[in-house]
Amino acid sequence: MRLKMSARPLRALACAAMLALAAPVAFAAPPSDAQVDELMEVMRVEQSLDGMWPQIEAMQQQAAAQAAAGKQLSAGQQAEIQATLGRMMAGMRAAMAWEKVQPVYREIYAKSFDDADVAALVAFYRSEAGQNLLDKMPQLMQNTMVATQQLMAPAMQQMQQEIETQAAKAAADGEAEASDADSAK
Repeated sequence: MRLKMSARPLRALACAAMLALAAPVAFAAPPSDAQVDELMEVMRVEQSLDGMWPQIEAMQQQAAAQAAAGKQLSAGQQAEIQATLGRMMAGMRAAMAWEKVQPVYREIYAKSFDDADVAALVAFYRSEAGQNLLDKMPQLMQNTMVATQQLMAPAMQQMQQEIETQAAKAAADGEAEASDADSAK
């Protein structure tokens, strides 16, 4: 015996299921600016941005030292490099001032989280576990960067060797072409 089912009840059931699943999404309210600001405050976003500047300055100094490696620079040239680095840092700090960054971050957070998400995140970051995470995050990030650099070192060395090999080959090919051109004259 075969049961006959009408398509109408199945369609109604499917529509009801879709509405039930879509309801939380449809009714999720965006967070207010105040909620997002509170989240950024408890996450210490501004302090984290302020804390990155010494690292950026150190990286700039290291890059300048590497660029100047093996070159005899006069005191005037060294002073000019330092002045240029200072101007670059001042420009970067101005471009990334909290007053300019905060509205951008606020918009990103508001697009990424609804008000319930923000409330839950604020509750977490206000908790002891959330504060511990924030306290330990800089060291976690530093350890992660060191480990990542160690993992990537062999690949970077191989890339450097391949580039040097390609450069030597290109130079040899260029010399051969120049020699062939001279012979053809």
